[in-house]
Amino acid sequence: MAEDLRQINSIEIKNCATGLPVKKKDFLLIDSSRKSVQCSVLKGKLVGILIGPHWLIIPLQHALSVLSESYQELLREGKEVIFVYVAADKDNEVIESLKRYGQENQIDGRSDAECFERVLGILPKDWFAVAFEQSDVRAELINSYRSGIFSLAFVGSDGKLHTKDGLKLLEKWGVDSYPFTEERIQQLHRQALERTANQCLESLLTTETRDFLITPEGKEVKVAELEGKIVGLYFAAHWYHECETFTPVLADIYKQLKEQGAEFEIIFISSDADRVSFENYHRTMPWFAVPYSDLKTKKMLNKTFEVEALPCLIMLDTQGKTMQTETVELIYKYGIRAFPFTPERLTELESEERARHASQTLETLLATNERNYVIAPGGTQVSISSLVGKTVGLYFSAQWCIPAQKFTPRLISVYKKLKDTLKGDEGFEIIFISSDRDEAGFFSYYETMPWLALPYGDEKSRELSRYFDIRGIPSLVIVGPDGKTVTNEGRKLINLHWERAYPFVEAHLAEIQKEIDEAARRLPKTILHAGHGHILDLVSGDSGGGPYICCECDEQGSGWAYQCIQCGYEVHPACVQDSKNQAQQDQKPHSECSN
Repeated sequence: MAEDLRQINSIEIKNCATGLPVKKKDFLLIDSSRKSVQCSVLKGKLVGILIGPHWLIIPLQHALSVLSESYQELLREGKEVIFVYVAADKDNEVIESLKRYGQENQIDGRSDAECFERVLGILPKDWFAVAFEQSDVRAELINSYRSGIFSLAFVGSDGKLHTKDGLKLLEKWGVDSYPFTEERIQQLHRQALERTANQCLESLLTTETRDFLITPEGKEVKVAELEGKIVGLYFAAHWYHECETFTPVLADIYKQLKEQGAEFEIIFISSDADRVSFENYHRTMPWFAVPYSDLKTKKMLNKTFEVEALPCLIMLDTQGKTMQTETVELIYKYGIRAFPFTPERLTELESEERARHASQTLETLLATNERNYVIAPGGTQVSISSLVGKTVGLYFSAQWCIPAQKFTPRLISVYKKLKDTLKGDEGFEIIFISSDRDEAGFFSYYETMPWLALPYGDEKSRELSRYFDIRGIPSLVIVGPDGKTVTNEGRKLINLHWERAYPFVEAHLAEIQKEIDEAARRLPKTILHAGHGHILDLVSGDSGGGPYICCECDEQGSGWAYQCIQCGYEVHPACVQDSKNQAQQDQKPHSECSN
């Protein structure tokens, strides 16, 4: 609550015509139709002052779109607010930052007058703007009310500032935060605490005019019929790819639990932008939903459970109390075994997981009752027992995965070098575990690989993803000669050290790091890199360095780096050297010429 209220205070009224801290008493406003309006129209009104760069057109369009929805909702509820847009002058520091991160498309390069004219064309109806040429008025308002690149201040009818954090309040509380005073925000916090204390299915899911949910076919089902069941609140939207991935997984578990007679239900809370999308998406689900038209309940549920990312699955116990908030992760990790999602059940699963890891062998990881082999290129079978005693990499990947398109060729190069150099009892193997969407994709991708694989669609693929808690691909898990997990960070280690990372154990990696540290101490402390215009400083993990993405080769780095802290620019020391060598090579005269 302190964050919500930190900007709330009162200010001296300098202009009796408007109540705003502006010395000029008769400044003009412009409405969306380009007509001039006397500023006295603001006197005695609650005023929302939106401050933002007129030359950042894409972010401004987004802000206006969100605020327009809130404005229309305020009007429907009879809550009067006058909104005024104040253009902020161009900021070279912001412009350079956007260019540095390749976001030039955010910047409108036209003249101030042209940019401002475009903004007037997208202002919601009945909004006003301070005329751009009135730079003194804009400067005073910006100085008094600005709290970020885009900010929304609300000023009361008495000229006193209610808040500079209007955007945050609308995002968190919606129009319920009206009139945006300290007293109202405190009241909303008290109500939220009361809702939590008295939470039940009825308080969460019913209103004065609605006591039902709807099926995918549109039939009504009373909320009271869910009493005494474990209930999942599923926040999702058809347009988000993570929901597209998770919804079928959840549906499969839901159907299995219903077949087992479990007292369990799920309720879809949609974030879809239109009714048709909501209905089409809901028809792919076997559970109930809050009606699309009940925007107020959906917003309240999002606020109550502080939903920040989709998909989100909140699990309620048989009394309607919150039991789990991270259920998506639990289902990915444990599947149907996570039911009934109680703290006691999770404690049991974690204990089982520890015991399983302690007794882990290559055979228990890869074999099933029906299969004791993996496949090699060409389809020949290789017994899992023949791999015991080797270091094995489990490569979770898929043809459609864009990052894998860059990492797989690197891993192939490392694999071939290790196969050529390792001798005697040493041995290294990789097993591809596919996340491809169809068998054709699997075979097309596997044809490019020189190592082994689990058969496509094998039950172990999903089980291993859960067992190792794979959150993203490509991912490389290293299993040691004893069958125990060495590291889940194989991809990172390959990117950092290539074949030198083998056998991936801590002692060996510590030796590599020691060599890197010794070599780095002989490097120049500062350097002018051809790929960046500023002097770069050499930093280590103990002096400002850490995990980073190299701006030269676009791969992972850790520890030592050449860094421009002003620009957030970091490169591998080797990449700086490579660039320097290349520049010198380019300056040498050619010793041979072609005829």
